[in-house]
Amino acid sequence: MPTAIQGFEVITRPKDTSIESFPIFIPIGPGQTRIITFPTEFNAIAIGLMIDNLDGLAAASYRINNSTAPMINLSASSFRTFSDMNIVSVTITTAAVSGNVIVSGQMAALPKPINLGAL
Repeated sequence: MPTAIQGFEVITRPKDTSIESFPIFIPIGPGQTRIITFPTEFNAIAIGLMIDNLDGLAAASYRINNSTAPMINLSASSFRTFSDMNIVSVTITTAAVSGNVIVSGQMAALPKPINLGAL
């Protein structure tokens, strides 16, 4: 059954081992706020994600699948993983001077629409 997440219809089952998937790797530099919307950038949904704060001194912050929830702090030199989820978007804010964050994950390709007119 489809689920609506941020206006996208999601039918992916994250634990399904038969789905087509691929990895992504996105570096985010100091003093940036980056909103990654997976369906528009990769035509996919994230089913596994890791946010790695490489800054040894300052925290970064993130938000998953929501544009209104408060940002969650990610301590210096730490990471957070998400697995077996349908993630449509992630918002990352790095520290102003030395903040570097790496977002890596496993994407499940969105299913191709079926043309019922050809049947």
